[in-house]
Amino acid sequence: MLSKGIFLLALSGAQFVVAFRTVTAEEAWSAINPGWNLGNTLDAVPNEGSWNNVPVVESTFDEIKKAGFKSVRIPVTWTDHFASQAPDYTVNVAWMDRVETVIDWSLKKGFWVVLNVHHDSWQWADFTIDPPTVEERKAKFEKLWIQIADRFKLKSEKLIFEPLNEPAGGSSEENADEYNDVNQRFVDIVRSSGGYNGQRLLTLPGLNTNIQRTVDWFVEPANATNYILHVHDYDPWDFVSTSWGRTFWGTAEDKKTIEDTFIALQTRFKAPAMIGEWGLTGTSVELGAAWNYFDFFVRTTKKYKLGAQLWDNGDDHYDRTKKVWRDPVKLAILQNAVKDIPNTLPAYEQLSTLWVRKGQSAGATAQVKLEFNGNILRSVANNQGSTLKPGTDYIASATGFTLTDAYFNKVTKGAAVGLRDTLTVKSSQGIALPLDVNVYDTPTVAQNVYTATSTADLAIPIQWNGSKLATIKAVRKDGIYLKDDWTTWLGDLQQARINWDDFGTSGDNVVLHSALLEIVKSSGQAVDFTLEFWPRTDRSNNVTITVSIV
Repeated sequence: MLSKGIFLLALSGAQFVVAFRTVTAEEAWSAINPGWNLGNTLDAVPNEGSWNNVPVVESTFDEIKKAGFKSVRIPVTWTDHFASQAPDYTVNVAWMDRVETVIDWSLKKGFWVVLNVHHDSWQWADFTIDPPTVEERKAKFEKLWIQIADRFKLKSEKLIFEPLNEPAGGSSEENADEYNDVNQRFVDIVRSSGGYNGQRLLTLPGLNTNIQRTVDWFVEPANATNYILHVHDYDPWDFVSTSWGRTFWGTAEDKKTIEDTFIALQTRFKAPAMIGEWGLTGTSVELGAAWNYFDFFVRTTKKYKLGAQLWDNGDDHYDRTKKVWRDPVKLAILQNAVKDIPNTLPAYEQLSTLWVRKGQSAGATAQVKLEFNGNILRSVANNQGSTLKPGTDYIASATGFTLTDAYFNKVTKGAAVGLRDTLTVKSSQGIALPLDVNVYDTPTVAQNVYTATSTADLAIPIQWNGSKLATIKAVRKDGIYLKDDWTTWLGDLQQARINWDDFGTSGDNVVLHSALLEIVKSSGQAVDFTLEFWPRTDRSNNVTITVSIV
C-alpha cells in the first residue's frame, strides 16, 4: 500500500504495475460527467452488429473523447453468449474476450467506464414473473456476475460495475424487493471476488431505473459501501420520444417537473447518483425546444450532483460511420453547459426555422425571440458568412431581434420554396445559434382518398413544396380517435395524434405503416389522416388523406 486507498499489483511476467485508487461516490459523480452510451452495439441481440451499428472500433472512443466526454457506458447483452447452461452458465470465451477488448480500449483512452448486464433484463432476468423459476434465474445471474467480476477484477478504479439495466416489472414494492435482493447478491459477489473489487465503485439501480420507484422502494444492500445510485430519465416521454404530437418543451412547469424529480432523489438518499441514460430518442421535435431541453438537463443534473450519460443508439447523436455529430449544436450546448458557460437559445415556442409562406410577407416570423441567459448579442451573419447590418437588416432588442423587410426582400421575395438562408447568431459566450429561413407552400398529393385491399405499408406520394411534416392526426369517420383515445385529455396540438412508429417519410412519400393499417382495418370504416406541417400554427398548411381497408 503506497498511501490510503492506493494499491499496486505486480502482474506475473510483466514489467509494469497496475494502480488502483479507491474513489468515493462523492468524487465520481463529477468525474464521469458528461458521459456517453455505446448503445445498440455489444447489447444488440443476438450479437454485436445485428442491429443498426457495425462492430465498434477503437477510433470511435478517440472521437468521443475529442467531443469532451469523460465516461462511457458499455451496455452488454449476454443472453446468446453462454457456452453452457445450468448449472455453470459458462460465458463463451470469445465473447468475454471481445467485451474485455472494448473495455480496455475505453480505459486506455482515460474514460471512466460502466460495464453492465443489459437486455438480459427482459429476456431472462425479469425476476418479477414466473415465480417457480425465479431462483433458478437468479442463480444464472449470480453465475454470470461471478465470471464478469473475476475477469475484470484487476482493472483500474475507472471501471464501474452495473448489475442490470432497467430491472423489469410492474410498479409495486413487491417487485422492487426482488431487485433489492438481486442487488444484494450482486454486491456480495463483487465484494468477495478478489483483486480490486472489494473497493471498486458500483452503481445500483432501483425498479425500472425509474427515479420515483427508486426513491420509494430502493433498499441499500449490506456491505455496498462504495456505490452510486443508478437511474434513467426520459421525462417527459411524449416529448423525448416525439410521441402523440408533442413537439415543444420549455415552460416553467416543464422545468420544475424535472427539477422536482432530482430534488426528491437527493432528498431521499443525500448521495450522488448516476443518470445512466437520458436524451432525445425522437428526431421530429422542434429543434429550439430540443436545444433548450439539452441545456436545462445538463445544467440541472450538475446542480444536483448527478452524473449524466447520454443515450446514443448510433442513430441518435454520433454517426460512427461518417464520424460526425448529427446535430453539432446539441453537442456544443452540452459542452458549454457542463462548464457553466451560458448559451443563447430560442425562447419558448420560438421556432429554429423561420417559416415564410411563399408570396406573403414574413409578418410575425420576422420577430426572433431569444433567451440570452446573461449574454450580449454580438452579431447575426448569413449563410455566406456576411454580417447583417444592425438597423438595416435587423433591429436588436433585449428579448432578441427583428429582421427587417429589407432583409426578407433580399432573401425570400420571389424565391423558390425551400431553404433560403441560415443565420448564425453569435453572443458574448456560448454556442453560435443557427436559425434557418425557409420559404414554404402547402404540400400537394396526387390523391386524397385511398382504398386498399391489404394492410401492407401505404406510400402516399407528395410534393413537399418546402414544407416539413410535424405529426399526423388520425380520426375515424364516426369521430372517434383511431387510437389512444386518452389523448383527449391532452392539448389541442396532441389530441388524436399518432406516433412516428406508426408512420414515416421516405423520399417524396409519406408512409403509413402496416401495423397502423391493421387498426384501420379493424375499425371497419374510413379514417381521416391529417398531415400537419411546420409551422404548426398555420392550419391552412395541413393536408387530409382518407384511407379505407376493404
